Amino acid sequence: MEPVVGLDVSKGMSVAQAFTSRNEVAGKSKNIVHTEEGFEEFGEWIRELRLKTGKEPVVVLEATGHYHRGLVAYMERSGVCHMVINPLQSKRAKGSQLRKVKTDTADAWHLAEMYYRGDVKPHRNGDKQLLELQHLTRQHEFITAMYVQAKLNMRALLDQVFPAFEGVSYDLYSPTAMRVLQQYLSGVVITEETILETVQRSHGQTWVREKLAQLQSVTPSQGRSSAQTIALQSMLGLLLAFQEQLGHLEQQIEETVAVIPEVALLKTIPGVGDKLAATLVAEIGDATQFGHAKQLVAYAGLDPSVFSSGKFTATSSKITKRGSKRLRRALYLAVQCGLRKGKNERIKAYYDKKKKEGKPYKVAVIACANKLLHHVYAILTRGEPYHT
Repeated sequence: MEPVVGLDVSKGMSVAQAFTSRNEVAGKSKNIVHTEEGFEEFGEWIRELRLKTGKEPVVVLEATGHYHRGLVAYMERSGVCHMVINPLQSKRAKGSQLRKVKTDTADAWHLAEMYYRGDVKPHRNGDKQLLELQHLTRQHEFITAMYVQAKLNMRALLDQVFPAFEGVSYDLYSPTAMRVLQQYLSGVVITEETILETVQRSHGQTWVREKLAQLQSVTPSQGRSSAQTIALQSMLGLLLAFQEQLGHLEQQIEETVAVIPEVALLKTIPGVGDKLAATLVAEIGDATQFGHAKQLVAYAGLDPSVFSSGKFTATSSKITKRGSKRLRRALYLAVQCGLRKGKNERIKAYYDKKKKEGKPYKVAVIACANKLLHHVYAILTRGEPYHT
């Protein structure tokens, strides 16, 4: 048998255990620090194992969030044969042992044992552009969530400090409105020149004078406290920073998706726009790695759980939710956008069918998400646009 290295990855450091063959350990385990020097030491250790056995070692490791990516990048540059496996597979293999032992060395041993049993599949190299798009879309989702919470907090503070300001601007969250309000609360005398400096687009002199007259006709709440005013000013600055960051991320996403044809294909689905298409492609990755659409459905966690024992078979089952929650969320939103005003006629017809069967709203939408994912799989694997 060929030599195998089981690699248990954690934050900042990994533990490697080498085997010359099944159950034959090659020396003691090795700690690998996630630095360039640590990676070079690991590479030298692999070369020594190669010279000792006369065969190319295979490194087996789990996909552990982002902790393994630096080490994988080094092995790709150095030409080290490696396989990245699903953590659910390794967890199931560890649970088959009679003794419950949890150490880094034991985890590395289990990974090597899985390879010798033939329970792991060859590693697929991830496309760098898709990984970049995945990072950008996830950061956009993270900042958007904080931005929404900040908007709610800002609105609550505004109702306490300056409720009359709502009549001055039709969009309280526009950069112009927030900058004018920020300066007004800081004690700056608002003039026509002040408003013109904060306006992001050209406006006529009449518009500026009208806004200045509206602002001068309203006053802040008499019962406001200094702490509330300071908090509102801080929240306004935070919202402006979020808007700037989101704009920067959206520009980077646009530049990235311009060279990824799969995004343009998914945008042909009614109800799927730029952001949803980018998120779907980023979370699915290379669709050809899934042998069938049902495998992609299981990866998204939209497959129904099955429970059967003896003569009993459950008739009511929930989805497994064992896959990518971001992919599930994007599909859920895509279905809702497709159902709005009947944009996606095929999904709308399927939704109506499920409702006639007596399915609740969420159950029907999840069924539509499952259906839509089959369409997405066909589009990505065939390279053809969506057909109504």
